[in-house]
Amino acid sequence: ANFPTAETLKKGDFEYEISHRFRPSINDGFDAMYGFDGPARIRMALAYGLSNRLMLKLGRSNILDNIDLQAKVQLLQFRGKTLPSLIALQGGVAWNTEIPVGADGAGIRSRTDGRNFQYYAQLVYNTMLFNKKLGVGIVPSYLYNSAIFTVDSEYTFTLGNYYYYYVNSMWSLWVEYNPIVTGYQGVIGAGETGKSHNSLAIGFDIETGGHFFHIFVTNNDRLNPAQYLVGADRGAGEWRFGFGITRHL
Repeated sequence: ANFPTAETLKKGDFEYEISHRFRPSINDGFDAMYGFDGPARIRMALAYGLSNRLMLKLGRSNILDNIDLQAKVQLLQFRGKTLPSLIALQGGVAWNTEIPVGADGAGIRSRTDGRNFQYYAQLVYNTMLFNKKLGVGIVPSYLYNSAIFTVDSEYTFTLGNYYYYYVNSMWSLWVEYNPIVTGYQGVIGAGETGKSHNSLAIGFDIETGGHFFHIFVTNNDRLNPAQYLVGADRGAGEWRFGFGITRHL
């Protein structure tokens, strides 16, 4: 749902993605069409392969009109039969371009205010087990300026992990979990309240010749690393529907 893999695009290739998270919970019941009534949080992004080991991605979400630019470089690859491994490093900057201020949120903070910028780094480790039926990802992540509404800069460190079971070449099942180890865990919007929780998502993927469809339930409706790394606004039992579509161009 959120974490990257250690794979990179081939030189000259493009990849387009759209991510969609419904905000209501399934527990909201029939009146909210079990979460499908919306509203929704959406992010679109376009990636480009600068080389076979280096790619750039530019995205935008409708959470605080956030624009993010990230780079991913593939560092090491081990092709052994026992534990084939791939290691990559991803880093990026996120720019929140519409920050409400004031007691009633009617004002807008200057777009160029230094507090609007966030920076993150993620080390990505992937391996395959059991004759390539089980994929494992471990993604330690660091986010600087994770609380953009505080006076002093905060940080967040998490130990994200995910697991894929490949049913066949077309279908896979997966689970993703992001426990916060230390640092800030909380809201990302001025109007948000309540306790923050570790992120959890469960879903399945479908690959259809160039398209990847990701369909899942999650307690986190946040979209890029500057947003989802600080936690989810609902507990693990308060599921929302989400989906994503990736197209290799």
